Amino acid sequence: MLHAQDRSMYIPPEQRVETPQANQAEQSYGATSRFFVGGNFGFTFLGDYNYVGISPLVGYRLTSWFSPGINLNLNFVTDKTVPDQTTHYTTIGAGVFTRFFPFQWLYLQIQPEYNQYQVKVKSGGTTIDQQTYHVFSLLMGGGYVQRISENAYFNFGVLYDVIQNPHSPYYGIPVVQGGINLGF
Repeated sequence: MLHAQDRSMYIPPEQRVETPQANQAEQSYGATSRFFVGGNFGFTFLGDYNYVGISPLVGYRLTSWFSPGINLNLNFVTDKTVPDQTTHYTTIGAGVFTRFFPFQWLYLQIQPEYNQYQVKVKSGGTTIDQQTYHVFSLLMGGGYVQRISENAYFNFGVLYDVIQNPHSPYYGIPVVQGGINLGF
């Protein structure tokens, strides 16, 4: 690969003039606007199958291309699709995530998580089986982000658990997420 540069285009730092656009770009990543919050909320009510879940997150924009953060998970499922039996699934967990932005509109995400996943089966009001699993997951993927105001962004992404523990809440399915992130 060859690379050529016209030396007349180079301006030494001491001769550079700050433009309003350069100052605005710096200010948009000032210390107070680097924090952001967001997350996911989902629910399904289909008669014999009900789901409610919330996964808040808090992140920090270290640079325009790198944002680490933390997330929490809380999910409840009630499944009555088997006659005379009710199964309750509860997931409680936390993790960290790192987003890399190769472009302003595209992010790649790595998200290790630790979840406690409990399954309780009842029949006739009596618990007939109960299992608790402690599961480590490694979600990887990416997504699209679009600015909708000065401090608000819409994002849509798909993650996949590359470990695929059979007791993971993400076993065999992609994690599709979308929502609004608010900057402060």
